[in-house]
Amino acid sequence: MLMLAVVAVAGCAHSYVAPAREEFPVYSPPPDSLVLRVRVLDVQFTDWHPACEDPENCMPMSFWHRYRAQVRSVVSGSWNDSEVEFVHLQHAQYIQRVTRDCYVVLLPAGPRLKSQLEVEFVADRILSRFFEDDRPAIRALQDGS
Repeated sequence: MLMLAVVAVAGCAHSYVAPAREEFPVYSPPPDSLVLRVRVLDVQFTDWHPACEDPENCMPMSFWHRYRAQVRSVVSGSWNDSEVEFVHLQHAQYIQRVTRDCYVVLLPAGPRLKSQLEVEFVADRILSRFFEDDRPAIRALQDGS
């Protein structure tokens, strides 16, 4: 019993220390991507997911969600419309606080996505100040790095 108490106390004496944020690489958008600051107006679950390798035992974990968003500003690339539509592959729908003011890195949708979901763009990333880990990437996008 005494040995168990000593082991428990010793285990509590050491705590996990996360690496400094600077050690994590900052996300950098793919070349020729369109980066927009947006306010999401509408999100729709599509019930469509990437094909499984084993359709017999398939349990999809991520589905395509269709977004319609108001464009607040163009960070990089060329865009003239006041709204944009795109899809993003994700596990669940984000809460409104995440998408009220966020940055999307858009790439042209492939032919299959274009025809199935009727969109021109797929989001490589959705970055929000709501997530602390996204903040360095947002700063880098704003600085043009």
